[in-house]
Amino acid sequence: MDTITILLKCLKSKHYIDDVEKAKNEVSVERINLRKPDDLFIRDAITGIGTILKEDLDNHYYITTVRVGAFGNVLTQAIIQRIDSAAEIAVYAHEGFIKQHLAEKTIEKLKKVLC
Repeated sequence: MDTITILLKCLKSKHYIDDVEKAKNEVSVERINLRKPDDLFIRDAITGIGTILKEDLDNHYYITTVRVGAFGNVLTQAIIQRIDSAAEIAVYAHEGFIKQHLAEKTIEKLKKVLC
């Protein structure tokens, strides 16, 4: 299963979203190289910036929430899936009429702690 599907199915089970297919348009994905290719490193890095919703050490991924925005008042959801020494980050951010590029800001925030 790909990272987007894993993230959206978890969010649907926790009632963050209603429709998986509709939410796919609001997901941004990026692949990064990790500073340390270790699952525990990822957990320690994201613990400081969000709350872990789900972890799966067999499939090497963490689903977390990340606060972004001017005052940290917007909650986005992200999955970090480790693939050898790299990781794929997929972020779901529901935006209103004014696009604030919340998913891209979340990816940048995660890259700062993981790269």
